[in-house]
Amino acid sequence: MNSRKQTKMLLQIIIILASVLIILILVGSFMFFRFNMWKAWTNRGTRFYTPAQITSIKETARQNGEDAKVDEIKQRLEGGTGINAILRQFYPDDYIYTVDGRYYFSPINKNLKLNNLDNQKFVKDDNGEITYNDSSITTLKGIDVSQYQGNIDFSKVKNSGVEYAIIRCGYRGYESGTLTQDTKFDTNARNALANDVSIGAYFYTQALTKEEAEEEADFVINCLKPYHVDYPVCLDVETAPEDTARQNSLSNSELTDVVVAFCERIKAAGYTPMIYSNSRYFAGRLEMERLEDYDKWYAMYADTPYIPYEIAMWQYTSSGSIDGINGNVDMNISFKSWK
Repeated sequence: MNSRKQTKMLLQIIIILASVLIILILVGSFMFFRFNMWKAWTNRGTRFYTPAQITSIKETARQNGEDAKVDEIKQRLEGGTGINAILRQFYPDDYIYTVDGRYYFSPINKNLKLNNLDNQKFVKDDNGEITYNDSSITTLKGIDVSQYQGNIDFSKVKNSGVEYAIIRCGYRGYESGTLTQDTKFDTNARNALANDVSIGAYFYTQALTKEEAEEEADFVINCLKPYHVDYPVCLDVETAPEDTARQNSLSNSELTDVVVAFCERIKAAGYTPMIYSNSRYFAGRLEMERLEDYDKWYAMYADTPYIPYEIAMWQYTSSGSIDGINGNVDMNISFKSWK
């Protein structure tokens, strides 16, 4: 075979090989970009998903999370945890309370003095009495009483470890508006002091105006004159048993006006004012930012108090038992001493 034929054949082979190579390059390039293989090159080790796959993954994760949370709620309910306790965990920035079976969520005002008590330090003994184990905080055992406790043997009460008694001095009728002194106030005040039990006082309000609130305060001050009162003089602010009660018509601002007027009158007379109420009022009826200057006495019947704001005293049961008192009595623990 002459050299010209050999050269021609070689050129043909080169052209064929070049054509095949070009085709392979074109096919490879198409596959490389068509299936996003370039991402695997630039992001080696990363898994890639289409938008539809990502949406499906998110939905699956959300559903799994909800199912797990539902299962957790179910287990806690079956274990005896109440709905209120579960809601409080889920909504830590709200102060939750109930009225007639409805739940209300009141945003916690972080600018107010807050409750710094550690619920893990509350201990309930076999008799139902609650103590707070923290040597840095002064805590004292107390009761509050009225004519409904009958004749009280304060000698036995003192020997039971009670340091103070908050004694009802009177109330305003929730319909009539009449001021009435508790029939056992003087007897309870004298006998408590005679047995070295410190006393405070409380008055159930149904005042509609500042003037009526001051009238209530003056009524209390007059009742207290014969006695040495170390502990606070408290305004009892809570729901009346009838829909027709006088204070039901007051707005939150008007009700707070009443509370402030009473407390200022009591303070001007040289006593320590304190406000007694519950979650419904401290969360939903009183303007708490206006009450920062006054101690709070919180009523909640449980093993630990649930309130985001600072409290000076906690009434934890209405069915306590104390030697010297026939029947049930309200039990309290205070987190300071006023003596």
